[in-house]
Amino acid sequence: MKTKKDFKSTVVTLLVAMGLIFLPLSGQAAEEIKWGVLIDLSGPTSDWGKNQVKGQLDAMRWVNEHGGINGKKLRLIVIDDGYKVPKGVAGYNRLVDSEKVIGLYIQSTGTIMTLAKKIVADGVATIAASFTSKFQDPAKTPFSFFVSPSYGTMGRIALKWIRDNWKDKTRNPKICYLYPDNKYGRDILNVCKDYAKKIGVDVGPDQVINWPTKDATVQLTNMKRYNPDFAYLTSTAMNGAVVLKNAKTLGLKTKFISNIRSFEETLIELSGGAAEGTYGVHPIAPYGADVPGMKKIVKAHEKWHPGEKGTNVYVEGWVNILCVTEVLKKADKAGNLTPAGIRAAFEQFRNFDTGGLAPPLTFTSTDHRASMAAKIYQIQNGKMVDVSGWVELPRDMTYFGK
Repeated sequence: MKTKKDFKSTVVTLLVAMGLIFLPLSGQAAEEIKWGVLIDLSGPTSDWGKNQVKGQLDAMRWVNEHGGINGKKLRLIVIDDGYKVPKGVAGYNRLVDSEKVIGLYIQSTGTIMTLAKKIVADGVATIAASFTSKFQDPAKTPFSFFVSPSYGTMGRIALKWIRDNWKDKTRNPKICYLYPDNKYGRDILNVCKDYAKKIGVDVGPDQVINWPTKDATVQLTNMKRYNPDFAYLTSTAMNGAVVLKNAKTLGLKTKFISNIRSFEETLIELSGGAAEGTYGVHPIAPYGADVPGMKKIVKAHEKWHPGEKGTNVYVEGWVNILCVTEVLKKADKAGNLTPAGIRAAFEQFRNFDTGGLAPPLTFTSTDHRASMAAKIYQIQNGKMVDVSGWVELPRDMTYFGK
């Protein structure tokens, strides 16, 4: 049985081996602010987790080299939960009870939904990689934030784009949903199916494709009987790549739209060309995009990781920490470096500008929806190409918190 010391050593060793950690900071200075990161570095979503934490740690390094949090050092404490809820709960308890972090980032949908009531009771500020709309109502989850439209909002954005660009006046477009049978995979189904019915998109039989995905031929063959025009894929890149390879082998004409957690640069490589021509919905700029905020990211990545490829997941890691930095600076300046102070600082965001890395972000005391906008990209010649511009939904209350 591993002790806490052994566990910490394992995490630090893993991060050093990955080239993702630059600690120790110059001494264990009293003037440092600890922020937790609970993420999958060894489980079924570890491809995504490693790029995310790489971006967060690089952003931390950049922040500390440029003044820190009003002169204080930002320190990220990273724990690998393997995308397992029990390990996630244990990691949360360690970060909150032992490490005394002021707030934390949680990746897993299952973990954060399991901890939802405890997070409220503990009064801990959290940023989630789980973009479930169930954490956007501050009346229920007052300390929860994330820097993106929800999964459901992005699913609706994809449906709106389909309907707006549908040319056949003799019938509605048809779509099927492909997803793993877990809380993340099922999150968008009720909202998106209801919205599809309202706007005139027909929904076919669901296809459950669990992780790790070794082969999806059976599910895709079943889907082919319905012959949908579009298939919305909720997955991760390494699992989604298998689906796209199988679809290419079967010669499917269905157009695939990957969700934010599957649609990233890694998908292009892992699919061996099968992702070419497919679509994805995403609010985060691809790595290297021609936007003002990208310059420092590319410069840092090329300096600290020469020869390695950047991804939009890495960019998202930067966005998370840049937002955390802004919030911590505001709370610190107000003399309220507490979860309540962090919440108050987040709720001051009004079209917060990330330099084009993400859409402008807004939070209020009654609405923690950061944004309602994303873009549809298509993979063309091995690159992500914007084919829609910003597609934005209204901040109506029909699906708020659902």
